[in-house]
Amino acid sequence: MRSPALMLCLLPTLCLTAPAAAKPLAETLVGSWTCSVEEGASDIAMTLNYRRSDAFLVGEIIEDNGAALLDVWLDDGATPLGLRRILSYDATIEMKLMEEAAERMKLEGEMRHILGSTGKVRETFRFTGRDAFRATWETDNGEGWQLIMERSCTRV
Repeated sequence: MRSPALMLCLLPTLCLTAPAAAKPLAETLVGSWTCSVEEGASDIAMTLNYRRSDAFLVGEIIEDNGAALLDVWLDDGATPLGLRRILSYDATIEMKLMEEAAERMKLEGEMRHILGSTGKVRETFRFTGRDAFRATWETDNGEGWQLIMERSCTRV
């Protein structure tokens, strides 16, 4: 005799109406953004352009001083878009998604400078709808997390 759960799953209407898995919050980044950045005593502007490419989310970040960064998010096998790699002219950053809620996500990892130094880093995104977010960058050099940069971004 078949189990009741198996018989229910065999009914086409029940199987077709199962809720779809939620999209990763990182997909909210797809599109173009302009950001104002507070980094210590200086303010800079940056432009972000993100696109989805199969299992990747690829971002190009251009700062108003000409610095360019490549921001790549990818699946880690268990978590869609759970890993992140950032490449710049002087460092690489590897991060893992640590927390994800309805409009907030936090990533933590390590930055490696080309001169050999390393450090713990953390970025927290807080979305206000689909057209704006704030992101904070922090570092921990052994004395606890300290703010190094805050971005306010709006969709173009």
